[in-house]
This record gives sequence, C-alpha cells and structure tokens, in this order.
Amino acid sequence: MAGTAAKADNIERDLDAIVQSYGKVGIFAGTVLVARDGKPVYETAVGLANRETNVPNRSNTRFNIGSIGKTFTAVSILQLAEAGKLKLSDPISRFLPNIPYAEKDTITIAHLLNHSAGTGNYMAHKDFAANMGKLRTIDAFLPMIYDQKPGFAAGSRFEYSNSGMVLLGAVVEKASGQSYRDYLRDHIFKPAGMTESSLTLEDEPLPNRSIGYTRHGDFSITSNVDSVPPPSADGGMRTTTRDMLRYDQALKRTELLSEASKTTMWTPVGPDKEYAFGWERKSAFGDTVIGHSGAAPGIDAVFRRYQGSGYTVIVLSNTAMGARDMADKIEARLYGKPAQLVVQADSDMMLALDLVMRGDLRGAAKLYDRNPGHAPSVYQAARTRIDGGFETTEAIALLDRYLRFDAAVQVATPAGAWWRKGLAYEQLGEKAKARGSYVQSLALDPAFDKAKQSLAKLDTLKN
Repeated sequence: MAGTAAKADNIERDLDAIVQSYGKVGIFAGTVLVARDGKPVYETAVGLANRETNVPNRSNTRFNIGSIGKTFTAVSILQLAEAGKLKLSDPISRFLPNIPYAEKDTITIAHLLNHSAGTGNYMAHKDFAANMGKLRTIDAFLPMIYDQKPGFAAGSRFEYSNSGMVLLGAVVEKASGQSYRDYLRDHIFKPAGMTESSLTLEDEPLPNRSIGYTRHGDFSITSNVDSVPPPSADGGMRTTTRDMLRYDQALKRTELLSEASKTTMWTPVGPDKEYAFGWERKSAFGDTVIGHSGAAPGIDAVFRRYQGSGYTVIVLSNTAMGARDMADKIEARLYGKPAQLVVQADSDMMLALDLVMRGDLRGAAKLYDRNPGHAPSVYQAARTRIDGGFETTEAIALLDRYLRFDAAVQVATPAGAWWRKGLAYEQLGEKAKARGSYVQSLALDPAFDKAKQSLAKLDTLKN
C-alpha cells in the first residue's frame, strides 16, 4: 500500500548492510540514526572523525550539517511571528532600513524564506574567499550581500539563496535583540534538549568535532579546515544525530512552534512547490517527507521526517558525498523496496560526478573509464567528453559500447544515447552522421524533444 512502511523484520540488518557498503567503498564516514515515532530502530557510526589523529566517529561526534541549518532559521522566524515581533508579510526594510536595494520595500520575509526574493549567493562574491576568516558575525556578511543586487522581481521565481537566509539571520537579531547564535541557544537548543548543538566557528574549541574531508580525482584526500564556509544563518551549525532526533521530536510536539505555525512553515506557497519556508517538502512512496539536506566541502548531510509513517532519517557525514544517495536507499528499504548495495564502480561514479561539479571534466572521464563493464559509468564517460568538447571520437565509441548493454542496466534510453552521438558528430563536423543519429533517436522515441530540436537546428544551418 502506498505510504505504508515496511514491517520491522530485518530492518536493522538491512540498513546496516546499506550503510556499511558506503563505508567500505570510501564514500561515507559519519553517523546514521533511523527512528520511528522518536525511538531509534538503527544507529551506527562509520569511519574517522579526524584522519590526522585517527579518532573514530561516534554517536556523540558533532558534524557540520550545512544547509540543514536553514530549518533552524525558519523556526526562529516563525517563533518571532508567534511572539508578534514580526509578520511574514513584512518587508525587509522594516528591520534593515539601510539595505541598499531599490526593491527593499517589495521583498518580504516570506520571499526570503522560500527563496523567491531574488537575492543571490554571497559565496560567489569576488571578495568572499579573501574574507572568509573575518565572517564571524551576521553583520560581517552584509556588505557582500548588499553588493549583490536582486536578480529578479520578488516572488516571480525560485532561486536558492544563501544570502537571503543570512538576511533572515539579521532579521532574527533585530526582532529579538539577541545575536543569532544566542537566539538558537535560548529558543531552540535549550527547549528541545539539544545539549550537543551550537553555532561554533572553525577556530573555536569544540569537543567531539569531526573534520570534513574531500576526495580528489587522484584519490588523494584533503581536509576542509581552510575551505569550509563560516557558520551563519544559512547553515554550518554543529550537532549530532541524537540532537537532531531531539529537534525532530520537539517539532512533533509544540515546544518550539504551534501546530498552526508548523503548518505554515511546511506548506509551499512560493514558485517552487517542493520548497516551503526554509524546508524541503516532497513525496516518497505515498508519504509526505519534510526535511533538508546540507553540503559543502567535506560535508554531506540529510534530515528527513516522514509524516505518515513516523520515520526520521538522519545522516551526517564528514565526507563530501554519499549521504543523500544513502538516505535514498534507506528510504526505499523502510518502505519495503529493494535497495542495491553500492560497489566500487558506484563510488568512482559519485566521485566523478563531484569532479564534474568542480569543473574537472578530464579527471571525471578518467574515473569513469575505470569501470568499462558498468553501464552508468560508460554512459557518463561519453557524456563528460561530449560536454567538455574533448576526446569526441572516443565518446562515440563509448556510446556504441553503452548501447550494447542490456536495457535493464541502462541509465539513459537508447534514444538519448543516439542523440548524444549526434552531438558528438556535430563537434567533429560530420553533419551527415549527426543527422543520421538524430533520425535514429527519433525512430526509437518520436516524442524525444531534444532530438527534434537538434535535428531542426541542424537542418536550419544546412539550409
């Protein structure tokens, strides 16, 4: 039945098999806690919290949870609304009258909460890297944020904005009279019993702290000590899986927010129907899932709350990948679906995808090539070369190999593979072969829009 969780038989064994498989191939180190109705059904720690001192991860290891911190900012704003200190419809100019935006009277707190304010990402500012060490308070972030003018009219579209969340942190400070850091301590951590949580700067002492690590294409590993963004209202707080469960349970009750405020916070009303006010909302196996993820150099974290079944899934990792993919497999098992254990080819592929995000396409291609019998890797090896405009002839040969794989293991349709062959032939200037590839793609899938568009464009250029 849709939305119905699986029976508990062997769940702990099966979840452990999933988690340990990620640890064995090097794409996860961290802690995992799965609970139902607030009671843990599975909990473990994998790998090292500090590779330099050989300290293992434990249940009380404090991880940087990245953008999961946005949910705490949202709770803070809704608390202040309950207290009558602000309204979600208030313009930011009420609290930040000196903000140099012409649109400051049209950008509301609600727009900032659901990422429709048009504010950008301060991490993309030219001065960010040079000033990371100076970003110790909310006010220190504001000059860079103020220097990035809104990119579109408030409410017109969704664009994920770290800057917008830091502005909300400034609103929390103005409305409450406390620093953002102290507000979290007094109004969320203490009421929820979260004794292992804090907004701690990287150079401040903190017991049981994990160090984040990033893998590279040559399989070297570096720590994130010098690259992780400073904590603020957009993310970066430190906590444990058990404290996150305390947070989850406080939200199930009314220690932090009333039922009406929670409904408001978790109901998408902006341009993105899967993002509410500081929280992601999706459907999975007929259930409604409320939560958030977090990622940064050396960080990957997932927090999911299943409204129907009562499950909570918390994955905190001090490696730069794996947590979300693992959480998806855990989710599938909880709802009675098979979950394939990861193997080394999956590890190489995830690292390659991460290298693509970092702009190292050639390094990614070499990683994909390590697994010539793994259909997804072969396809991505071809795609990466085509997207990067290098080794195009080799990419065509890889697509031919991919098309010989059984359909059950293919990740892209044959029509999609033929379309990419057409793109490759165009790069080589072989327009007749490109056209033939597009025609073959459409023969396999007459509704494939990308092939239609590529063929029409090619024929237009020909004429």
